[in-house]
Amino acid sequence: MPYRKIADHQGRSHPTIYRKCQSLLATLPHVADVTRRYCRHFCGILVVDGKFVKVKGFDRKIPVIYGVDYLTHDIPTYKFAPSENYLACLVFFQSLRLLNYPLVAVVCDDNENIREAAVAVYPKVVVQICQNHFKENVRATLGVRTDPTYQPFMAEVEELFATKRTAADFDYRARRLVLRYQHQPLCLAVMLDIERKKKLLLGYLNAKNVPTTTNLIESLNSHLEGRLKTIKGFESFKHANLWLNGYFLRRRLLKFTDCEGHFKHLNGKCSLQMSLKRGLDLPRIF
Repeated sequence: MPYRKIADHQGRSHPTIYRKCQSLLATLPHVADVTRRYCRHFCGILVVDGKFVKVKGFDRKIPVIYGVDYLTHDIPTYKFAPSENYLACLVFFQSLRLLNYPLVAVVCDDNENIREAAVAVYPKVVVQICQNHFKENVRATLGVRTDPTYQPFMAEVEELFATKRTAADFDYRARRLVLRYQHQPLCLAVMLDIERKKKLLLGYLNAKNVPTTTNLIESLNSHLEGRLKTIKGFESFKHANLWLNGYFLRRRLLKFTDCEGHFKHLNGKCSLQMSLKRGLDLPRIF
């Protein structure tokens, strides 16, 4: 809600409401502190992404890096940084380690900084890159949205990633594609790229329940984007960080209403409830 609308409702001036909101945001516990004190039951499969935020004083939008625990849908922590570089990602995963987050697998887009930082802090972590992002990159390379030349090949690539396959089944189908399109250099280059990234594309083979896409965090990104559009930008890094902390705390306390499939049991609950230590409940915390 805009500050001016709150001010009109309360019969106060806009600057007064702004100061009150800022002071109240400053009293909130940090997302990481809530996790440290009250949470333990995470599945260890973390879907990670960054969302860019406009802040006064920075030439470009700067990222907030955060992760969603796959089975609980909870957000253990986040990192707001001037750029989405390796160091920022490293600090994010180090903060997870300090929270004793049991990282088993990280699911992300094809971002080298996220992958390398995760492995640096959690050497045994399984990495799964988002197959949807990978396929979209292939579509762009082939130009299939405007040129029908490679559409049949693209359809076969999509079929290759249509389901979670065993390594043997994937290799068999990939070899058939190579033989069929070996005389088309662009198609062959795509298949060679798939082979190079096969371990990352098939990370789900090395850990249970690992998703093949980042759809979970993409939906949260869309919601965050909707909120940021109404704000248009922040006056300072500190102000943005205060707001983001409040936003993520609120996300952890909002009850789910439209979960489907094997997440249907989450409806009517909030993500923080799913990760709490045994013997704790929300009224005792808040």
